[in-house]
Amino acid sequence: MEQKGQHMGPNEAGEFVASRAGDLGRIVGSSDGQRVKAIMEQDADKLKQAVQSGDMATLKQTFDHLMQTQEGSRLIGEIQKMMKKG
Repeated sequence: MEQKGQHMGPNEAGEFVASRAGDLGRIVGSSDGQRVKAIMEQDADKLKQAVQSGDMATLKQTFDHLMQTQEGSRLIGEIQKMMKKG
């Protein structure tokens, strides 16, 4: 699968996730993944509404906040490494 910078279309993202399900499961199941999940669950309703309405500002703010945490930064780093291998 050819990557276009850091932007993937929905089909490309779906193919990537399907091809890397085991790796993603390991990352999400890690202690960092569980901590990030707990952070995101605190704002689950707000995030769900933002996704449904296409509120990119709220989504960006949430992910910017996650990247400022040690766990979020490590988790995103792991996902980025995985994407470069693909």
